[in-house]
Amino acid sequence: MIRFSSIRFRIAAWYFLSAAPIVAGLAMGSWFAMRASMYYSIDEEIYRQTVQVSQFVQAHGDNTVLELQQEASHSREIPLAGGLFQLYDANRKLLFETPALTQHHIALPAETTSNNRLVIYRDSAPSGNRVRFGARPMNINGKEFMILAAQPLREFDQSLSVFAKVLYTAVPVLLLIVAAAGFWLSGRAMAPVDQINREARAIGPENLTARLSVPEPEDELRTLSETLNAMLGRIETSVNRVTQFTADASHELRAPLTLIQSASEFLLRRERSREETVEALEEILQEVKRTTNLVDRLLTLARTDSGDVQLQAKPLNLTVLLSEAAESARLLARRKSVHFSCHLEHEPLYVLGDETSLRELFLILLDNAVKYTPRKGTVDMSLVHDMDLATIEVRDTGIGIAEADLPHVFDRFWRADKVRSRETGGAGLGLSIAKRIVDQSHGTIHVESELGRESKFRIELPLLASKPLPSYQDNESADGEFSKIESASVSSRPD
Repeated sequence: MIRFSSIRFRIAAWYFLSAAPIVAGLAMGSWFAMRASMYYSIDEEIYRQTVQVSQFVQAHGDNTVLELQQEASHSREIPLAGGLFQLYDANRKLLFETPALTQHHIALPAETTSNNRLVIYRDSAPSGNRVRFGARPMNINGKEFMILAAQPLREFDQSLSVFAKVLYTAVPVLLLIVAAAGFWLSGRAMAPVDQINREARAIGPENLTARLSVPEPEDELRTLSETLNAMLGRIETSVNRVTQFTADASHELRAPLTLIQSASEFLLRRERSREETVEALEEILQEVKRTTNLVDRLLTLARTDSGDVQLQAKPLNLTVLLSEAAESARLLARRKSVHFSCHLEHEPLYVLGDETSLRELFLILLDNAVKYTPRKGTVDMSLVHDMDLATIEVRDTGIGIAEADLPHVFDRFWRADKVRSRETGGAGLGLSIAKRIVDQSHGTIHVESELGRESKFRIELPLLASKPLPSYQDNESADGEFSKIESASVSSRPD
């Protein structure tokens, strides 16, 4: 069944509409070309007749008019029987006229040339029989004559009529052939598209690993197939990520909920002492806090994925932000007896970003560094810059990350057994959030690590080309308080 809205039908229709004026133009051109060719043949015959008559008159130029008329009536040198011509003298007096031309009532035109040249006049049909005629003057022995020769157009009209009927029949047939050929060619051209459509319909959530077949020719359909396969690959990756995310989130939520349920059942099973009750409630509270933190981070990632998070990007003094983050890291390091040092630039460095997000980014990296560094270990943060790029490095002498695990560091819920544990590692969402914040700030983040020795996280953020106006420096303390911060070197040693 032909669908009129299908691309195949539209291509065939375009074939037809494109070919119709071309074929019609060729038909009209052929008709006019044939007409011109036949007129040329007729004019050549008229010229030949005038030459014959001219030669006859020249041969009998010494005769009187009466003798010339008599000679013309009995001459076999000119086609008197079927010829159509007239002979006039200098006074435009008709000297002789063939009997076949008498019925046409053709008169010599009022204006004719006088330079011995044949002039073809338009068709004439005063008696209903169309003829084409020409006039030619000549001077013989001082006498002026005018020859008028004609050719009937009956066969000419019949031939043109037959040819027009052939064209009237051939043009529609040719257009139908063109339309059929266009429909067939469009079918051949759309066959790979139909195949892509069938294969695409067969791909569902249960077989996302399937791919479309790629045509051999290097054409647009091959590009389309490769593009769709790449899209299917991204969809497969996204679906797998969502599936894994759901499974990991369920797993992470199941553990605290199970512990809360167990602690609650423990309290309800029988009467407990005050100490037992307080201990169970503290355990429940700790798991509730852990679960709340996990849910908050999941909501943060979900809002970021959906684009609902509206960042308040503005010029920020990066040196001040890192100094404030260093103060928080120093407290964490002191509690764990970890040596912390901070080396920042002396001059203010400005970046465009969201203040809350950047604070969270630096705290995530510093908290992880302290968390996975053993007692008496070292955590170091530094800030350097070149012309248009600020580089922040957070280095620790902690337990490190295996080389095979480095590509998965920023994956959600990723946790290497030797690197993270439930007691210290949280849910494995911190670095995913950090990566997302860096991406939103148009920066890059890299990790280098050696298992059992150290880890280094490096963040690169684009600097603003010029110093912002004072009204934007709201993250810098007023009245010169920034000068009180030890921007050159800040260190904290364990107690």
